[in-house]
Amino acid sequence: MKNFVMQNVFTAQHFVFPYLYKFPGQASDERILYVTREHYSIHLLRQCGLVVAATLLFGCCYFLGQMTSGFLGAVVASAVQMFGAIAALLFLLIGWWWLTALWRRSIAIITTKRLVKFISTTPWTRHNLALPLDMVVDTGAYSKGLLQAVLKLGTFTARSSAASSGVATDDPARVNKKYFYIENVGNAEDIHHYLSKVLFVFRQDWSKLENFRPFLPHLKGEARKEFMKSYPEYWS
Repeated sequence: MKNFVMQNVFTAQHFVFPYLYKFPGQASDERILYVTREHYSIHLLRQCGLVVAATLLFGCCYFLGQMTSGFLGAVVASAVQMFGAIAALLFLLIGWWWLTALWRRSIAIITTKRLVKFISTTPWTRHNLALPLDMVVDTGAYSKGLLQAVLKLGTFTARSSAASSGVATDDPARVNKKYFYIENVGNAEDIHHYLSKVLFVFRQDWSKLENFRPFLPHLKGEARKEFMKSYPEYWS
């Protein structure tokens, strides 16, 4: 294999084949086969909602100043409007940074050993989920809800062997361990098919995954074969 400088996966704006990144807890012999995050269109919708909320905040303060200028005076009214403008701007800037940080740092990874998901709850905190490949029973892909249908997005899911234990439970912590989700991605079905191949190789001879081809979501057929000529170290 070629020698490359490994980049921190959370600092990458775009994930580029062959996914030479490092993530927390990664084993020395563990290689990334695919890494993705929620589709940018979902992030864009949240940003639009933020702009609308900031505009409404400014509008409320502006009209409040207009309505109270008659009995509070022009100076106080202007102060209210100025406060609204500053508050709306700060809300927009902080909210924009907050949403971008959460979107960029919330990622899902397929490796030669497991499925990993990092979910940022704030720009400083996160929790992660992992499902070893030997515990994956089956996988699936589907669209749920009107938003995913309109944006042509989907949800990928992998079912853990814990879901087949036959033991009923109402404990959310145990229920969450049974399924691994990657939501709002544009290639959920392709991820499902790719992981099925990974699992087949893993169960036949796991050592072959060391040189298994990482997932190429946007290249198919002859275009993929031509592209892979530049990476002869991958056998699949």
